[in-house]
Amino acid sequence: MDDQKLAEQLAKTGNLMDLCVGDEWLNEIDDPEDDGWIEAGPRMRPYVEALKSVSPEAIRTMRRQMRIQSILMPELCQWLESWGLGLSFEAVYTEARRVVRRHLKQLTLEQEAWLDALVAEDDQHLPMAERALRSQVVALFSTLFTADDWQALAKIAAQDMAKGVLQVAEQAPPIAV
Repeated sequence: MDDQKLAEQLAKTGNLMDLCVGDEWLNEIDDPEDDGWIEAGPRMRPYVEALKSVSPEAIRTMRRQMRIQSILMPELCQWLESWGLGLSFEAVYTEARRVVRRHLKQLTLEQEAWLDALVAEDDQHLPMAERALRSQVVALFSTLFTADDWQALAKIAAQDMAKGVLQVAEQAPPIAV
């Protein structure tokens, strides 16, 4: 809808959502000539324009990465929760996600094939207990993470835990001696 129509609607009823109940709006959003792009405001225009120039192969690659991450990240979260990190969990999880994303850009052929099989297993929509590859994701993380990665995670956990302890100590009431 153009700005003029939106301004008229706002002046008429004070509610732009009233435009969404008429046949005109339904016909406009279901335009067969439309290229299928949806914008969420003028700030999205550069993003949408950039996406239009992305090759179909690049889009397939991005979708594959998103799909792989949608499987790996919940497993990463669950694994890190089992470490009992307490106050430092969020900081460690944030860094661990960065580490995983970085390593996903430089996989071996064997790791690529394993991830393809993991996605194929996920496509079968089996109960979690029957997903053999999904149960091996932690082992994948163990092969992806380097000694430097482990060191960085440990450092973040220690720093964040120390920061949390100091905050608690600062908030404690003074003890009269």
